[in-house]
Amino acid sequence: MMSFPGREKTHACWKNESQVVRPSVGGEAAMAAAGNPVQELSEEVTCPICLEYFQDPATVAECGHNFCRACLTRSWAASAGEPSCPVCKQTAQPRSLRLNRQLANVVEIAKKLSLRERKWREATKGEEAEERRCEKHREPLKLFCRHDGILICTVCDRAKEHKSHEVVPAEEASQEYKDKIFNWLETLRTEKEKVLLYLADAEDESQEVLKIMESERQKTAAEFRTLRRLLTERENHLLSQIEEVEKEIARKRDEHLAKLSEELSSLDSLIREMEQKHQQPASELLQDVRSTLQRCEKKQNFANPEVFSVELKRRIKGFCDIGPFLADVTKQFKGNNEWLQGFQMGQCIK
Repeated sequence: MMSFPGREKTHACWKNESQVVRPSVGGEAAMAAAGNPVQELSEEVTCPICLEYFQDPATVAECGHNFCRACLTRSWAASAGEPSCPVCKQTAQPRSLRLNRQLANVVEIAKKLSLRERKWREATKGEEAEERRCEKHREPLKLFCRHDGILICTVCDRAKEHKSHEVVPAEEASQEYKDKIFNWLETLRTEKEKVLLYLADAEDESQEVLKIMESERQKTAAEFRTLRRLLTERENHLLSQIEEVEKEIARKRDEHLAKLSEELSSLDSLIREMEQKHQQPASELLQDVRSTLQRCEKKQNFANPEVFSVELKRRIKGFCDIGPFLADVTKQFKGNNEWLQGFQMGQCIK
């Protein structure tokens, strides 16, 4: 952002609407001696950025310097850093920018004084200087040709090229164009006021939208925090249940293996006993042979017990369904990115 040395002192007297420094009676002579008071006043009401008269002067609240509102807005928009005063570099808040209506009134007074002085100088200069004359006939240019839009002399008026044209006195034409310019000035000032209203409305609307988006950002972040917390709690709960089922599976497995090992040991013992019985002589073999055979019958058709109960199997199956379910939910969520974007564009911004 450009700086303007020397302007800080120039605009010190316009730091706010309620404080205007007026020269003392004794200082008027000094001002006159120092230079043209009208020129000095004009310099006081000149924008440090565009170096023209203030247009809608606005005061930077943080430091009190004044600028054209449009100049300052463009300057801040072109700056990549934080908004600051172009004169003193004091950090500024765009919301704190205030129109200085008293300074605007002083600007209008300065314009009138400057215009009055310029007219007086032109009048004085016109009296002293030679009157403008036609380059061809060296006659005063006192007439105005409406067709060609130029000043002509009385000889030109009688010439062939202007004979059929409408010619009026220069003063009359000048007054007509002054009236037209005045009317256009009124129209342009009206248009300017409309644009200023549009600018203010745009600023207000942008601030309102920014507030809405900030609120929505906070809400969205809060909802995602809640969602993450709920997912974490649900994850921990399911993992805890899976761990309990794993422990139940291990316990049932150990119990089943113990039963099978016990049955296997009993069978091994009975087999050894039957092998020995088979080798005994008749006198020994026939002793308690029925009891031995009865024990063999009991070991026949061993029923293998169920390792896991129906309820435990049901719980195991339920946990097996969780993984595919979560994978499907994740897939749907990823596939809905375009839908989410469309929702944001269609619902959040109206």
